[in-house]
Amino acid sequence: MKIISFAWTTPALLAGQKTCTRREWNKEYAQRFKKGDLIQAYNKNPRNGGKLVATIELTQDVYLEYSTVIPNSDWFAEGFEYLTGHGITLHGTKPVDIWRAWLAPPPSLLWVVRFKIHSPLQGQGEERDEQMRWRLCI
Repeated sequence: MKIISFAWTTPALLAGQKTCTRREWNKEYAQRFKKGDLIQAYNKNPRNGGKLVATIELTQDVYLEYSTVIPNSDWFAEGFEYLTGHGITLHGTKPVDIWRAWLAPPPSLLWVVRFKIHSPLQGQGEERDEQMRWRLCI
């Protein structure tokens, strides 16, 4: 099964507040991701000790989009509203600063991955609750 690591945005994913991610993938790799695919969601790369936290289901094929034309609704879909409300940053960089960098020229061409949570960790109880509260330091 294919995997995607969510790193610092994992808390938004587990809270059900992240349904989109953008990636700098090569074309050959990106085109392997199709609507209906089940993807293992990790909190960080498993080669670096990451743990499986959920399974997501792609709601459409991945597609390319320039960062300067990201729809405003993706502020929420990327989980940035949730992360902001919980004070979660990437090495001190706030979600709003990442958002603004995406929208500023020159544009980046990013693969857009839209999904829904197919199944969060089951039978993990306290570990899952802890992951939902945790702040990832990478």
